[in-house]
Amino acid sequence: MKNHKILYAIFLSSLLFPSCLKDIDLEPIPRTIEEIFTVEYSIRRIQSFYRFYENTVIEVDTALPSSWDLAFESAGAGNRVLIGWASSSTIVKTGIINFVEITQDLILDLIEKSNDWTFDDPSYINTIDSVSLRNWEDGEIYIQSRGVESDNYYAIQFISKTDNTYTFKYASAKSLDIINEVTINRSTGFNYVYFSYAVNDVVPVEPPQRDWDILCSPYLGWWETDIPGEYSPYSQSGILINNEYGVRIARVFDPAIAFENIGLSFINEYEFTDMKGAIGSNWKLLGSVGSENLYTMDPDKKYIMKKYDYETDKDMYFKLQIVDYKLNGEDHYPTIEFKYLGSK
Repeated sequence: MKNHKILYAIFLSSLLFPSCLKDIDLEPIPRTIEEIFTVEYSIRRIQSFYRFYENTVIEVDTALPSSWDLAFESAGAGNRVLIGWASSSTIVKTGIINFVEITQDLILDLIEKSNDWTFDDPSYINTIDSVSLRNWEDGEIYIQSRGVESDNYYAIQFISKTDNTYTFKYASAKSLDIINEVTINRSTGFNYVYFSYAVNDVVPVEPPQRDWDILCSPYLGWWETDIPGEYSPYSQSGILINNEYGVRIARVFDPAIAFENIGLSFINEYEFTDMKGAIGSNWKLLGSVGSENLYTMDPDKKYIMKKYDYETDKDMYFKLQIVDYKLNGEDHYPTIEFKYLGSK
């Protein structure tokens, strides 16, 4: 983490050189940056979890997007099962409930001809409509693309669930006769329990739910095509919140409000949302034609974050905005400016 403070001195040179006054007025007045941190790893290649404290932000953990294929809701009351959205995983129904009917020719046909492949957009997983496995308990077999270069396709069928477990079967498209059956146990204190086909086991991905606030990660989203109303998936990266453990975001998108002027009183003026993609990627703007920068940061996108602090049993409030996207000349390393506003 790197905290920077820049102190500026403004000299009254205009008193000595009146002809320069107009130029000085047109230049933006430099401001003091309270606190900033830069994400250490590219958010296109690594999932990074961060926790906010009053005067610093700590990287809690990281994970490879390809390290997991399924995520099972754990600490929450629901039964969501997610496919590997960080690796651009997709899935399609087969209409079959008997594993002996799944063949490599069937899978190839689905790959080549089916337009029904779906993906999970984590920005909207609050709503079940954005989750591919909405009816996973129906016994139907799915074909999942893991979003990796080798051993990519798997057949998967969910068998049963209890209050504390999920049971499913799966087989690689390379060896459909080898069917594995796995039972996943819920784990108190974690939002999701993650599973990897590659190791045939549960794998660590996210930290305990109370230990992180935001996740910087790649994921798939929707891009409107040239035909109005028609959308196509595309790879993006952004910032997701730990909404499962109470992190909430208020969006201050009013260009008339300067970041420096946002204070604790603003929490009563703006509505907080629990949408996981409340920050997402909309703070990025495509750079202009001929620009050296692929993206520029939208100065109108400011956020207030509310998080529960179990150590003090209070809600903590922070203001933040993304001020840069480069590290050593390379894109996809957000620099986030933040300031602790207070607790209630």
